[in-house]
Amino acid sequence: MSILITLEGVDGSGKSTQAKLLANNLNEKGYNIISLREPGDTELGENLRELLNDHQGTNTSITDLSQLCLFLASRAQLVAEKIAPALSGTNNIVICDRYMDSTLAYQGYGMGFDIELIKRVNSYVVGHCKPSLTILIDCPIKVSVSRTIARTKKMSRFEAKANDFQKRVREGFISLANEEPKRWHVVDGTLNKITLSKQILLIAVNAIRDLSGQKTPE
Repeated sequence: MSILITLEGVDGSGKSTQAKLLANNLNEKGYNIISLREPGDTELGENLRELLNDHQGTNTSITDLSQLCLFLASRAQLVAEKIAPALSGTNNIVICDRYMDSTLAYQGYGMGFDIELIKRVNSYVVGHCKPSLTILIDCPIKVSVSRTIARTKKMSRFEAKANDFQKRVREGFISLANEEPKRWHVVDGTLNKITLSKQILLIAVNAIRDLSGQKTPE
């Protein structure tokens, strides 16, 4: 049995760092790990990532609806090329930095697109490739924005939006986690990086054990 684990959170929550640490830690325990990110990890996805993560803010002609469609297109390609084949294999652990819930949080709760519509389209795009475990790294907006600016030295289009947008995104993630408590685990993104990584590793190992029914590698 193969399992899909996703990590979610606002920009600057430490999500990407923790996704890499989780992959490394699980790999050291003997699991077969496939690390992915959204948007990206396909030729189409990487091209769209460059466009959507325009830190210069030059692509101001991209509408919110266009962004929504581009994220969905990137996801459809990633599922077809990477996620579906991996999950059809044996004993693969797929770790994805962002996935379908980011679109609900950012474009749904943040931008105001119809959440139920996004859920339906998401379901069509991912098919049977839904996460078995989603870890939400929750972080106060002031902390996440300051971290992102410190890292990039500039503001992306999403980060440049008003704080009320960022708050809606964060609240959206929390609402999604409350809807599916069996799938979601919420952790404190303000914790020390190593302490947080240990918490996430424990959550992941327990979930893998429970879902697979197999003995956890030592």
